[in-house]
Amino acid sequence: MATRNLEDLGPNLQKVVSRLQSNQRLLKLLYYTGKDPYSEADLTQEQIKNEIYEKLIKVVPRVGSKELATSIVTMRVVRGLSNPGNNEFRDFELDLEVFVPLTQWFIKDSNLRPFAIMGEIHKSLNNKTIDGLGKMVGGDFQINFLTDEISCYEMVYRFTSYD
Repeated sequence: MATRNLEDLGPNLQKVVSRLQSNQRLLKLLYYTGKDPYSEADLTQEQIKNEIYEKLIKVVPRVGSKELATSIVTMRVVRGLSNPGNNEFRDFELDLEVFVPLTQWFIKDSNLRPFAIMGEIHKSLNNKTIDGLGKMVGGDFQINFLTDEISCYEMVYRFTSYD
């Protein structure tokens, strides 16, 4: 399934979600709101299906004010450009937004929750080949916005689609 055909982009992005959902450390950071998320039980497949997918890891990049009690990761395809070296390929940019309530920044670890989440995302995606998408590279990040309640960091990954 090549992403040269843009209708295939959606199913291939679901593969990115699956890769993120297979990272239990990331899931614990998103699901458990306490200070020691790593000591909590691994999430079951049913919990991942019912409580993570499209709730804490979202393909549809919409976050409402009622959803700000937990950390959330959203994905946005920002652009797709024809590859100048081969017009049969496309270069895509995928942005992930990491929302973390300020009350949950501190965890029982030397790290802070937003950076721990971004680190786990980076381990799951950087230099990984997603069938149908190609090799994802990046992980550059910046603060997107900060309020009195929540922070939002944006991570950028790029890939060139191939057959």
